[in-house]
Amino acid sequence: MTLANIMWIIACVGVAAFAQSLAGFGFGLLAVPMMQMALSPRDAVIISTLIGAVSTTTQAVIDRKSAHVPTVKRLTIASYLGMPIGLMVFVLVSDSALRITLGVVVILAAIVLSRGFTLHDDAHHFDWLLGMVSGVLATSTSTNGPPLVFLMQARKMSPEVFRSTINSIFSFANIGALTLFFVSGKMDLHTMYGALAAIPALFVSLRLGYSLRPRVSAEFFRKLVLIMLVLSGASLLLKAML
Repeated sequence: MTLANIMWIIACVGVAAFAQSLAGFGFGLLAVPMMQMALSPRDAVIISTLIGAVSTTTQAVIDRKSAHVPTVKRLTIASYLGMPIGLMVFVLVSDSALRITLGVVVILAAIVLSRGFTLHDDAHHFDWLLGMVSGVLATSTSTNGPPLVFLMQARKMSPEVFRSTINSIFSFANIGALTLFFVSGKMDLHTMYGALAAIPALFVSLRLGYSLRPRVSAEFFRKLVLIMLVLSGASLLLKAML
């Protein structure tokens, strides 16, 4: 890995971590496409997952008092239940078809949320359903955030609870993904070096994002999340067409 590659990784991590610290999600959404301008898709995904695990776990620990623990437990368990199904989908369905379908659904979900959709489900059926969908997407497209974002926004979670809860779930998911990468031999020294070099930039960006959080109103936060969802859907559609 060249010095230019490492510098680009650092820049990508800085931008993605700052956005995630404000919105609560979107690290992989921003980091992976940017990294692929200089790295292979495989290396970009692995490095993003490595650094994303540090980012989400750090934020989950810092904001742990705001997390809605029952939701974290339900969605984490449901996500792991969905991961084997995602592996089957990955084998049987083309990557382009998956990305196009998910991209369209994510954009429609953002539109529905923007019109004031609210979810009431005392039995938590949607937690299990969308949690499993997130797990399926984690192992089939590496894009597991949109179902969780839709669920929590429809529940009208406050920015503090939203960020802490979703980062706790992402932390467990990233740890699971890294375990699979390690066991399958997908991780090597140069990807680990690239990730380690970007850790300081990660913490600088997180620090900056945290300092700006008090200035982000609940209304602005909701708009930011909707924008990130639309960008996520558009990114998936773009990847499917390239």
